[in-house]
Amino acid sequence: MATTKLAVDLLAVLFLIVNGASYVQNADEEYNKNFYGQKIGTFVQDVPLAGITGEVFAAAHRAIWVQKFRLNVPSDCTSVVFLVGEKGGAAVQPDGGGVPVKDNKNSIELAFVDNAKFTLHLPIELEDVAWLSVYCRNTNETLASVVFNDVETPTPLELNEVFKGEHRVESERVVIVDHQTVFIQNLQYDGQGPATWFIAGNVLPVTSNGATKLSNQDGVFDYGTLPSYLPARNVTVQFPRDASVFEFDWLSLYCTQIHFNFDDVKLPTP
Repeated sequence: MATTKLAVDLLAVLFLIVNGASYVQNADEEYNKNFYGQKIGTFVQDVPLAGITGEVFAAAHRAIWVQKFRLNVPSDCTSVVFLVGEKGGAAVQPDGGGVPVKDNKNSIELAFVDNAKFTLHLPIELEDVAWLSVYCRNTNETLASVVFNDVETPTPLELNEVFKGEHRVESERVVIVDHQTVFIQNLQYDGQGPATWFIAGNVLPVTSNGATKLSNQDGVFDYGTLPSYLPARNVTVQFPRDASVFEFDWLSLYCTQIHFNFDDVKLPTP
């Protein structure tokens, strides 16, 4: 089921990008139905002293986004890991029978963190996951867990806004492809800003203060300024590894030197 759905989703994105198909959804209504902000649940503690909190969201066919995560490893735990259990598998309830999952540092072993946010890449399809747990291997204890009920693989979402501003800034569709990728169709910009970046943030009015720098059209984060997009071109923007689209309220084409917002689009939030 999950593999078939993924294939359909990928075809939808390719059709949209190549053919400009009218893949239109309402950003406010559809977001909470089957998009990257679908909240799977919060960690429920089995061992109170572990001090585990956190929220888990669907992110992609083999990824979840974890935010506000806190782990205070108990003194008797020397080996703590994330485990996932598969639907229909031997481990029906969260226990040591799950499969280890790597954390945001590409490590299996967990250590103390507070208010962390990261992507977990799953070893199985999202729709096949029964539960996610924080497990102490040396004491054989489940410290906390989240049960996956009626979780659907996210689908791309076209926003109901486009870019249109000064310096010939204009675009067609703006599509959130996954929780760390935004596709902008036929973006135009004259390239005159001396230090223009793609940024995402929450503060209004839009400003670079406290904002997060996103990649340029080549997926590079360490760049000085965006080039001219004349003639118009399709641009794919990436979020940093430790960031997600549903952390932010807006995405902007912004000159950080003269503090000028060429234009921005509103991002849906969970």
